[in-house]
Formats: sequence, C-alpha cells, structure tokens
Amino acid sequence: MLGEHPDPVRLQKYLSQKGICSRRQAEDYIRAGRLSVNGQKSQLGDRVSPGDMIMLDDTVLDLPEEVPRVVLAFNKPKGVEVTLSPSAEGNKTLLDFDFGPQRVFPIGRLDKESHGLLLLTNDGELANQMMHPSFEKTKEYIVRLNKNIVQKDVATFESGLKINGKMTAPCQVETLPGNKVRIILKEGRNRQIRRMCGALGYEVLDLKRVRFGDVELGELGVEKFTRVGGE
Repeated sequence: MLGEHPDPVRLQKYLSQKGICSRRQAEDYIRAGRLSVNGQKSQLGDRVSPGDMIMLDDTVLDLPEEVPRVVLAFNKPKGVEVTLSPSAEGNKTLLDFDFGPQRVFPIGRLDKESHGLLLLTNDGELANQMMHPSFEKTKEYIVRLNKNIVQKDVATFESGLKINGKMTAPCQVETLPGNKVRIILKEGRNRQIRRMCGALGYEVLDLKRVRFGDVELGELGVEKFTRVGGE
C-alpha cells in the first residue's frame, strides 16, 4: 500500500473523484507506467490518501480538495474522434474544442463518422454509472440506411443478434420515413449499430445520437455545448 494516510482508496477511483480522468483512463496510465505515487511507480490495486504526491509522467497532479460536478451536452459533428489525445491520422479530436476552464472527459463513445449528443463530465464515478449496463441508461439514435428495412429484420434487431460471437441485448426499433429507423439501446458496444445493420445486409449512411438517459440533444447547434447538470 502506498502512503500511510487513513481511509485510502484505489488510485484510479481517487483520480476519477478528483476529475482528473475516468477510472478506465487511469488504469491505462497505470499499465503504461505513467503514474507514480510518492516517488514509486503505481500498480493496479495501489491505494492512495489525501496528501500523497501523485505524478503523471513527470508532472505533479494538482488535486483540488473538492471538485464541483460538471456535466456537459455537446453536439459532436462528424469527423471528430472522441478522444482527449491527438489523432494519429490528423483528425479533429475533443482537444480541438474549448469546453471551458473545467477538465472534462467523455462519457462513453461515439465513433468518428457518427454525430449528435455526447456527454462530458469531470466526475469519473458518474461516468462509470452512466456507462454500466446495470443502470440501464438508454441511448436513442436516428439512423439512415441505404434501403428500407423490412419487418422481419426489425424483429431480429429487437430480439437480438449475434455480433462477434455474443448476442446483443434486446432493443427498440421504430421505422421512420426516408429509410430511417429510430433505435433505442441499453448497451453500447463499439460500433454496435453499424455492426448490427451490416450483419443484416444494411449500410448505415448516417447515424445521429439524439438522447442519452434523460438528456436530449434537442435544438443544440453543431459544435455547441451546454451545461445540463452539476452542483
């Protein structure tokens, strides 16, 4: 155990509580050997307490005593990678947008060619809750296909189909005019909708997320963001 302070918590949880990064990102930093505590390289399972000196690479992290929760809704345009690191391909990322003085990170994913509602927060615990399937935060998408979907495929979508050897969870599908469908999911695998459509012989021409949990995109302009929660 690192440090001799009372009530130690796991390093990744501590950093997410302080709004530095998500637990997942912290674990990636630990595996890459980028985090150290009190001069020692951290390992998964290490615990820390207030007063411990935590460094990312060679920089001491400034850890505030209390961090007000911030939740932002952002209308992500197509072509933007949902990452806080520079793009290896030179694409735009979240680093190209000014979300204000707070340090925020994305809740979940939205692939580069998809657009619409992306939530960002500085609260790692909230992010974990909203992404975990047990909390059943539904996500709603409007998807335009290359052809009209037939009713038997709607039924297959809703009951679930096998993707990469694993069945998808049941979802809701509503047909809309113009080769469009409304899809409501409770899970969020990587590029799930595109993979499901491809498995049934459809090509996704446009994919827009319009709701995450109880937060709706509404009339928020492209590349605009607004605060939707916090303290």
